[in-house]
Amino acid sequence: MIREALRMTRGYRKRIAVSAGAGVLRVAAGLAFVALSKRAVDIATGDAGGSLAGCVAALAGAVLLEMLCAAVASRTTELSEATMKNALQSRLFGRLLRSRWTGREALHSADMLSRLTEDCRVAAENLCRTVPAMLVAAFQLAAAFVFLWYFSLALALILFLLLPLFMLAAKVFFRRVRHYTRRVRDIESRLQERMQESLQHRILLLAFGCAGRTMESIAALHKSLYARVRRRADITNGSRTVIIAGFEAGYLAAFIWGAAGLRSGTVTFGLMTAYLQLAGQIQRPIAELARLVPGFVRSHTAFERLKRLESVDTEPDEPAAEAEPVHEGIRLREVTFAYPGASRPVLDRFSHTFAPGSRTAVMGETGTGKSTLLRLILAFLQPQEGTIELFGTAGAVPVSGATRREIVYVPQGNSLLSGTIRQNLRMGKPDATDEEMRAALHTAAADFVMTLPKGLDTPCGEHGDGLSEGQAQRIAIARGLLRRGNILLLDEISASLDEATEMLLMERLMECSRRRTLILVTHRPAVTAHCDHILRL
Repeated sequence: MIREALRMTRGYRKRIAVSAGAGVLRVAAGLAFVALSKRAVDIATGDAGGSLAGCVAALAGAVLLEMLCAAVASRTTELSEATMKNALQSRLFGRLLRSRWTGREALHSADMLSRLTEDCRVAAENLCRTVPAMLVAAFQLAAAFVFLWYFSLALALILFLLLPLFMLAAKVFFRRVRHYTRRVRDIESRLQERMQESLQHRILLLAFGCAGRTMESIAALHKSLYARVRRRADITNGSRTVIIAGFEAGYLAAFIWGAAGLRSGTVTFGLMTAYLQLAGQIQRPIAELARLVPGFVRSHTAFERLKRLESVDTEPDEPAAEAEPVHEGIRLREVTFAYPGASRPVLDRFSHTFAPGSRTAVMGETGTGKSTLLRLILAFLQPQEGTIELFGTAGAVPVSGATRREIVYVPQGNSLLSGTIRQNLRMGKPDATDEEMRAALHTAAADFVMTLPKGLDTPCGEHGDGLSEGQAQRIAIARGLLRRGNILLLDEISASLDEATEMLLMERLMECSRRRTLILVTHRPAVTAHCDHILRL
């Protein structure tokens, strides 16, 4: 965990050092205040000579320095924490976005979001806030002990005996709280998963009369979460009570020691003041460390959960798009592919060539590999055996993430994102003009967009909310058509369309794609009627 934490601090170590340095200087100013207050009291009681006014001025300076250092440390910490959290989230989000897909996501999307939000926040807070605070507390403890040693060796040794108690309590506390923190974060992720899916499919839950049962399952998770949070809180408070009891005993010892010294004449009022303040200076950092330990434990769990995101296998960075696509055909040779854990392969020594300019309907029963074939061509999946390549006048290349820029892909179902229709269309071509978007919408039989009150700027809700399935599907087709590419992979693009709209779509699509290679996964006769070849899986 320490190695992981150090790696995360790259680029922020100077800021963390500034925050810790300001904290150390604040502690030094506080200790100077202790020494100056002793002298001021001794001057006032006649036990020492000197200028009381000068001593008071120095005390004011120490207080101002302490306040300034606290302000610098606070501002630096807040800015570092915000910057680190944003950078950490951005890096891990980019990694997840480019993660290699094997047919099934390694983590639930809600669990990913939980790690990206809460765990990134905890990790950044620990590195930018807790670590400097622990360093400052350790310095304060050591410096106060040295001061107290100077004034009274015996009292310093008495208070020093409290440290083993703190260390023992912290060790036991760390192990038990780490266990419950892991359980708490796991249940929180499960809770977020359940709520996210329930909200996404709430119409289905209402239609099936499952809203009540869903609430019961959420309540059961809340109950389990509460039990573990309560147990963690009990352990935390128990440990703190033991430590604080030791602190109070130390403070009482310092008071009794000073009172006895005053009575015997071996301790001045100024020294008594210093005793009490130094006892507090020793107790305060230990209490601070006790307060910080729970956060440190939570950060340990956060590092473990973030490490899981770091371990995902990613694809290479997206290459810059070329001016024009150069490949027109696809060739598969002896391709075998099976999903992890499957009893038999989806494709077994499969070979086929999609010739340049051909129009092929891919048909077959559910589970025969139609969508899998498209994912193999897009290099989202890798075959266990065989080769897949694009070919054309420029030669042949194996399919990869780089070859996707030459392929137009329209997935099955509603694939619109939140935003406007214009923003969705520009996913296909970021610099598309209004004329190009209108032309693509016309080809996709989606002219209805231009009759909407806001036209291209009509907002789309999550999953195309506000549009019918057929409307959202046609906008998705137009989005794909804006993308450059000689090869079109179209997965059940007319599944939600009526016969008349489907016929119009196919006529326009074939007209504008005369020189392009089309592969259409379908079960609709109207689609196969426009194809040159039928491939049955």
